[in-house]
Amino acid sequence: MFQNHQPIALGCMGMSGVRHSQDITPAVQKRAIEAFEAALVAGITLFDHADIYGGGTCEEVFKGCLEAHPEARQSIQIWSKGGIRSGHFNLTGDYLREALDASLRRLGVEYVDLYQLHRPDPLAHPADTAKFLNEAMQSGKIKAVGVSNYFPQQTRALQKYLDAPIVSNQFEINALRLVPFYEGWTMPQYGGYSGGVGVVGDGLLDFCLAEKITPLAYAPLAGSVLSKSDSSDGRHKDVQDAVGELAKKYEATRGQIALAWLRTHPSGIIPVVGSNNPAHIFEAAQKSDLRLTHEEWYRVFAASWGRNMP
Repeated sequence: MFQNHQPIALGCMGMSGVRHSQDITPAVQKRAIEAFEAALVAGITLFDHADIYGGGTCEEVFKGCLEAHPEARQSIQIWSKGGIRSGHFNLTGDYLREALDASLRRLGVEYVDLYQLHRPDPLAHPADTAKFLNEAMQSGKIKAVGVSNYFPQQTRALQKYLDAPIVSNQFEINALRLVPFYEGWTMPQYGGYSGGVGVVGDGLLDFCLAEKITPLAYAPLAGSVLSKSDSSDGRHKDVQDAVGELAKKYEATRGQIALAWLRTHPSGIIPVVGSNNPAHIFEAAQKSDLRLTHEEWYRVFAASWGRNMP
């Protein structure tokens, strides 16, 4: 379902910049429309939402974007997520049914192209969750099912009861968080963009390859760390330097190299870049066909891991 789309999505988590519907002023709506227009001009056609983004206001202002450009609906994909409530997760069918209808109402659409479960809920039986998803697909309210922050066994458990394949898993992937790239190796742990103790790689990208699941990368620039050159953290600075060298070679920005590093992986990672700034949106969308060589990719990987490849 992601073919024929530029391999980048616009993350809409900050599209409104407010938390309550009454705070959606004409200026707020105008800013959202300008971001949407910039994305369309840049060739971005994938838009990532969740019902908790801005307390629902991000979906509300996106409705205004669609009203301003109704012709765009047929050429774009609208994604949303549900399952996070205040203080807990809830993937029961009864709750998700209400959550999806609320998202559709806020977005002003009859369906979303992709509906993702935002976080695993240990208390929800996957059969109950899948029953709702199957019904929603049959009714046409969702066109495809994905997950977010799911590990392999959680994904397998849900897939067992689904009538359609899980097409995506959205989780944090960037050059400062290496755990998805290998299973079993001890990797530096990404946490608050400050490094941390080593953890064992979870092999999520290998699982995505095996199951033909598209990885959607949130925080692809590690909270803008990878687009800068001024980190005081030694490991981060090493990665910034490696990215900076490649940026000079390819006449690209650091951010474009960090996104290219993700796209070079064979799993078909789609970075989800969050911004309201048209200039940043245009920058992120450029050089989307750039891929690094084996040597260049491992140069960044080694800088992040803190050791040379054996």
